[in-house]
Amino acid sequence: MGTLTMAASLAQMTANDYQNAQSIYTSMQADAQKSQMNRWQILQDTQTKIFEIQQDVTVNRAQTQDKMFSKWDEYIRG
Repeated sequence: MGTLTMAASLAQMTANDYQNAQSIYTSMQADAQKSQMNRWQILQDTQTKIFEIQQDVTVNRAQTQDKMFSKWDEYIRG
């Protein structure tokens, strides 16, 4: 009878360990997903900022060229 009780106790401990492991795994998966979402948001923000900078540079170049053309035109016309 003692062996049967010991086997049942061991089986219960094993089941508890398995549930604890599953709980830890689920928690780790949730943390990993949260980290992935944070990295994705950072990537999106970085790409948006790069695009905005490129647009600013493009507009600035165009404005500079317009100013240079105006100065050159003003010089030629006297």
